[in-house]
Amino acid sequence: MQTRHHHILILGGTKEARLLAEALALEPGLSVTYALHAPTGTVAAPENCALHIGSFGGEAGLIRFIAEHEVSVLVNALHPHAQAMQERVDGLFQTLDMPTFRLARPLWQAQPGDSWTHFSRAQDLTEAIARAGHERLFCAVGPKAMAQFLPMTAFSTVFARRFDVSRGTEDASITWIDALPHPTIEAEIALLAERAIQALVTKNSGGDRPAKLDAAASLGLPVFVLDPPSLKSPAFERWQDIQNVIVGLG
Repeated sequence: MQTRHHHILILGGTKEARLLAEALALEPGLSVTYALHAPTGTVAAPENCALHIGSFGGEAGLIRFIAEHEVSVLVNALHPHAQAMQERVDGLFQTLDMPTFRLARPLWQAQPGDSWTHFSRAQDLTEAIARAGHERLFCAVGPKAMAQFLPMTAFSTVFARRFDVSRGTEDASITWIDALPHPTIEAEIALLAERAIQALVTKNSGGDRPAKLDAAASLGLPVFVLDPPSLKSPAFERWQDIQNVIVGLG
């Protein structure tokens, strides 16, 4: 059965969001706009998709964009820690008269050998590290998020990583490592060992388990994990399931 035309707006920010956009763009009768609020570096549009970069202008701006561009399906595939936008879109879902979907990829789960402590607020995480007395930290939360972790520099030497030197909090108390995350455990072990890191701080972003977590486990390091906020709307954990439902829309 031929699917009638739908214009799908995907609020992206994850690898899975791009995969969903490209898969839907190949389907007959579907057009896709992929939106990114504040990407790092130059970003190409997913194949066969339109690309929207930047803010819509708050909730009113997003509603206006949906109306002006005749969007008929909205997908929230934002990064789990895009808290303000996640909460705004989650509330908007309740008011829109159209199919809406949320992609919430499974969060990382501790494995044997891991030593993790979970937190829902950055302030609580920072206070726990201060009590633990760790003096050398690797804060792998992304350069744009470092501002909320600056209090840790009062009692620890804080290392953070960025691959774009124009990004990140400009604060002399942070020791920046200008590099991409290493894909291998061995390289991440070497990075942590060379800098005598005593604890790892990370956001639980879900998806594929990164090498930094296995490196920390190999070195016996404690990991302080900031979990994303919980949302009210139901969610799919696999982008393929959202694809299947959208393709089946009449």
